[in-house]
Amino acid sequence: MRPWSSALLASLLCGSAIASDWIQISAQAEPTWLELPALVEAVNQSTISAQTSGRITELPYDVNDYVPQGAVIVRFTDTEQKARLDQANAALAEASTRFDEMNKELVRIKDIHAKGLVAKAALDMAQANFNAAKARFDQAQAAGKAAREQLEQTVVRAPYSGILQQRFVQIGELAVPGKPLLQGLSLEHLRLVTQLPQSQQQAVRQSEQAQLQLQHGEIIAVGKPELTIAPQANSQSHSFQLRVKLPQADYGAQNLFPGSWVRLRLQTGSESQLQVPASAVLWRGEVSMVWLKQQEKITLQPLRLARIDDARYMVLSGLKAGAEIAKNAKAQLAQSIATDSMTDTKH
Repeated sequence: MRPWSSALLASLLCGSAIASDWIQISAQAEPTWLELPALVEAVNQSTISAQTSGRITELPYDVNDYVPQGAVIVRFTDTEQKARLDQANAALAEASTRFDEMNKELVRIKDIHAKGLVAKAALDMAQANFNAAKARFDQAQAAGKAAREQLEQTVVRAPYSGILQQRFVQIGELAVPGKPLLQGLSLEHLRLVTQLPQSQQQAVRQSEQAQLQLQHGEIIAVGKPELTIAPQANSQSHSFQLRVKLPQADYGAQNLFPGSWVRLRLQTGSESQLQVPASAVLWRGEVSMVWLKQQEKITLQPLRLARIDDARYMVLSGLKAGAEIAKNAKAQLAQSIATDSMTDTKH
C-alpha cells in the first residue's frame, strides 16, 4: 500500500465518494494583454470663484469631504441682492402698466384714424409712445432677470460630485466677483495616464478591450478603450504618453482616487493556449500535477502552470492538446488510494 496517512485518506474519501470525470484538453484562443503602470487623474478639476459680492455666511464642507452634485458649498449674505430684485420687480410692474396703457391708446387711435376723425400725426405719436413703452418694459424684464441671477449667485452649488481639495476663504470674509472660493475634483470622470512603448503603439491603437487592475487584485472591465496617444515621443525614453478615459461611474466605491497607481491592461491580440481547471490540479508544495490517462494507464503528470484566475491555469509545459486528465484531482486521488488499499488487503 502507498504511504498515504489514514487521516489524509479519510479526508479525501469524505466528500469524494466517486471517481472524477475525465476531460480532454484542447487549445483555446485567449486574449493577450499588455500591462502598464498607470496614474489616475481627474478629468474635471476646477476652481470655483465668486460671481457676486457678499460676506460669506456658510461653508458646509471642509477639505477632503465628499460633496454630492448640486449641494450648497458656499452661501453669501443676500440683503443687497434682495433689495435690487425688489427694485427691479417694482420697475417691471410700472413698465408693464405703462405698456398696457400705451397699447390700449394705440388701438383707440388706430380705430379713430380709420374713421378719418384724427390726423396721421396723432397715429404716429401713439405708435411712438407704444414703442417707447415696450422698450422700457423689455428693459425692466432684463433688469429683473439680472437681479434674480445675482440673488441666485449668493448660493454656490457643486457643479459635480467629487472631493473638496482646498478652501481659499473662511466664514465672515468678504467676497467680490472673481475671488477664488474652493477647489475640487470629480470622482465620476477619471482617466489613466501612462507611458506607451514605441513598439506597442500600433497594437494598442487596435485594442478592443481594456481592464483596470486595482492594488488588491480586483479587475474592472472598461470595454473598448477611449485612447489618446500623444503625437510626440519622449526624447529620453522614446515612449508616448497614453491617456485612457474611464467610463463615468462612482469610482469612490472602489477606493480609486486621483494620484493613485493602478495597472492598465490592454488587449493586443490573442494566442492559442492549453488550459486546465483548478480542480484538476493536485499540489504538493510548489509542485503541480494532474492525473493523466493514457489508454488504460493512469499516472500523475507534473506540469508547469501559470494562473489565469481562481478557476483556471494555463499550461506552460507538461501536456499536449488531446491529453485526457481527471477533472477532479482529489476525487481521483481518493479512488486511487482506495483501490491500492483494497488490492493490498486481498494480497
